[in-house]
Amino acid sequence: MDKKKLNLKGVYKKMKMKRKGIIRFLTLFFTLVMIINNTVLNVYGIQTNFTRKDLYKAAQKTIKYYYDNYKDKEFRGLLDWPALGLFGFGEDVSGPKWTVNGKNAAYWREMEVRKGIRLSKVKNTDFQRTIIGVCAAGKDPRDFGGLNLVEIEKSTMLPNGHFADSVADNKTGKPIGEDLINAHIFGVISLHCAGEPIPNRDKCLEWLEKQQHSDGGFTWDVKYFDDPEDYKLVESDVDMTAAALMAFAILGEDESNPVVARALQFLHDRQLDNGGFHSWGTENPESCSWVILALTLLGQDPMGKEWTKPGGGNPVTAMMRFQLKDGSFTHVLNEEDMLPIYDNGMSTEQALYGMASAYHNKCVFDMLHEKYRPEAEKKLFSDYKPGQFAFKETMDLVYDYVLSGYPDGTFRPNKPVTRAEFTSILVNALGLKREKKKYRASNKFNDIDENHWANGSIGVCASRGFVKGVSEKSFSPDSYITGEQLMTILVKAAGLENEARKKKVKGKGWAFGYIQVAKEKGLLFKGFNSKKAVNRAQCAWCIAKFRNLLKK
Repeated sequence: MDKKKLNLKGVYKKMKMKRKGIIRFLTLFFTLVMIINNTVLNVYGIQTNFTRKDLYKAAQKTIKYYYDNYKDKEFRGLLDWPALGLFGFGEDVSGPKWTVNGKNAAYWREMEVRKGIRLSKVKNTDFQRTIIGVCAAGKDPRDFGGLNLVEIEKSTMLPNGHFADSVADNKTGKPIGEDLINAHIFGVISLHCAGEPIPNRDKCLEWLEKQQHSDGGFTWDVKYFDDPEDYKLVESDVDMTAAALMAFAILGEDESNPVVARALQFLHDRQLDNGGFHSWGTENPESCSWVILALTLLGQDPMGKEWTKPGGGNPVTAMMRFQLKDGSFTHVLNEEDMLPIYDNGMSTEQALYGMASAYHNKCVFDMLHEKYRPEAEKKLFSDYKPGQFAFKETMDLVYDYVLSGYPDGTFRPNKPVTRAEFTSILVNALGLKREKKKYRASNKFNDIDENHWANGSIGVCASRGFVKGVSEKSFSPDSYITGEQLMTILVKAAGLENEARKKKVKGKGWAFGYIQVAKEKGLLFKGFNSKKAVNRAQCAWCIAKFRNLLKK
């Protein structure tokens, strides 16, 4: 009996040891699985649980990296690009934290600007990135280093709407060059950051649209070939396609524009399985960052479903794979593939402003625009300032590209509006610009020449029944629009013509019903006179109220 008990104890002891061995094996096995899993997640950027909170924590490492590495230099070199990402996370690079011995990044950059360092007049992009850096540092781009950088940049726009490659040619002293698409794009971006609307917007947009290649993407320069078939062989670049989308978004375009839709599809087609992008010979964080900027400007979420691959990776998680322990970023994961034109400095600065845009789901360029627009509005026109009638309403229309000022920097608020001018404003307000090519007023009215600047706008308005001629074959485009004419057009465009007809009273004049409806809808400006010409400020006020009416 004692022997049996002894044998049972031995068996029990062996079973217990065996069970412990199994547990140890299973523990080790599952630990290895988790390690392999995490390694795969890190390598392929498919961390499905990566949140914006995680992104913020990662960004703090990069911010610390910049602080630690630039403090001994009195933060010299943080302008232009690193300051953009720091601004995006609320860092004031001109404030006490980022100032040593009374000197900071903006101080050093201003010294350079005064000496023309990193500011070559033959490179417009030098001026453009300087504007962005100055704004990110909270300084005035209209008075920095003795220069009004904003006006200089605006002056580089050529008659065809292209921002010139250079600010001033060495021979002529004038802006020249139509070869660089990136100079055009960053002309748009830099002025946007400074709070400006883009001058000559329609031609600016048209020029960029023409640079799209057959694959839907864009390159950094304009291509010239003798054989038309060669254009079909061009391979577009992810970075420049994303940059073009940034400019389109700033110019007010979205996916309803076929050019934008094709460019977005180009990026979709080239997105890797891990959510990242391949450009300039290798997968890299910079391309991810540029795509993030483009998507956030277009109102799309780079961490959302549309840009997240089946494995869980998206442009943000793919970009974060390149972050090093010290918070900086590497251009490639395998140093043997490092391209000589890139270094980790560029990777880090671009990753940081990409992180900022993704974290807020709002592009850093838009953040700067919102900060600088109030000041830009005050200086936009020499003859129209805050406090004047309809100033706020006018500014909203100017920034939405419904109307604009004159090349000499004036708005001329008291200038009467012609009938042709008003059709153009109305078409812009209704978002019907693309229809202008379909309709020609010259086919209907004898006093509209085929080459008349408002031929399309008048044609659109006439075809939709918004306007009529002063006679069957005459439109009188240069005549000033009167109060009754303007209200009649607005009421018709708002779809309220039947209401106006019901209010018609015999002996009260042909426009009485329209004016009554306009009054009820809040469209009459102070001092309205049905027979008197309407000026530009009054017109802007009415259009602003009209747009609000359409939203109800």
